[in-house]
Parts: sequence; structure tokens; C-alpha cells
Amino acid sequence: MAKLKIKKYVNKNTKNENAYGKTYGRIQHVDTLDTIDLAKHIQRHGSIFTRDVIVGVLEKFSMCIEELLQDGYKVKLNGLGTFYLSAKTKGEADGEDFDASNIEKVSIKFLADRSKDYDWGSDVQTLRSTFSIPGEKSESSAGGSNGGSEGTNTNPTNGSNSGGTTTGGDEPGEDRP
Repeated sequence: MAKLKIKKYVNKNTKNENAYGKTYGRIQHVDTLDTIDLAKHIQRHGSIFTRDVIVGVLEKFSMCIEELLQDGYKVKLNGLGTFYLSAKTKGEADGEDFDASNIEKVSIKFLADRSKDYDWGSDVQTLRSTFSIPGEKSESSAGGSNGGSEGTNTNPTNGSNSGGTTTGGDEPGEDRP
């Protein structure tokens, strides 16, 4: 498994004085994979289905999730998470005046699976990951396998960053899984 590359940045948000000026890290994404890339990856894992069959299933899967969401269902993928719709609405002082014109936006949301084996929001995933941080001088391991190469495993719940977590920092790469 490849190491997750962490890009350092300095928090310039003056609204959070506890976090302002401190250095944090973001995962530096290699690229964004599309349906065809995912199908190729699945096929390389020994699937008996050809890429075109896998693409067809994934495209139908996507259409069906949207249809079910529009019908008012949540869709849970065991081991991954739950898709659901969320509405942003304008408030009304008098409930009798609230109608469809108060709906500003409907969005698809995703909640990661929090079951014992797939708790994407817990230390489980942190312990399963290895990290590479530019300029890192030493190696340490918070769990998982470091593989003896450059980089560190760190547990973000230890230490005091006082600023929460961040995501983002996509930068294109050349290899696709």
C-alpha cells in the first residue's frame, strides 16, 4: 500500500485564534478516478467480469442510487457508508407560510460507515494508513506497517493542534490504481 502524502500549510484564518498561525497537514491526493478507472482497478483484482460489464454495473448503480434518494430512501453500502439527501431551507416565522419556495438547495450527502470493522472516522483508518511528510526527519509508527521506507504514521488525536482536521489539496499525479 502506498503512503498518503501530507502537504503542510499554515492556518491563516483569523476567526479561530487557537488555530491561527499553526502548521497543519492536508492529504495530497494523487488524482480523481472516474468510473472507468474504478472498473479497471476492480478487474485487476481478479474479477471475472470484463471492464465494460463492470462499467455498466457501476453506471446503473449510480443511476439507481439517485433514483432511490429521490424516492426518499437512504442508501447504505455496508463497509463504505450511507448516501442521503439533505435540504437547505429558509426559515419562516409562521409555520403556515413555509412551502416549497423555502427550499434553497437539495444536496447528496455521505456518512461514512461507523461499524466496528469500517469506522472511517476513527483511529482504525489512521492506524491502517502510512504517511509521507515532506521534510520529515524521523520515522515513527502509530500502528500499521511503515514498510521501512521514508515517512511516518501519526495519530491526529494525540498532540495538540487545537484546530480540527482538514481535507483537500488535490494535485494531479500520473499513475492510476
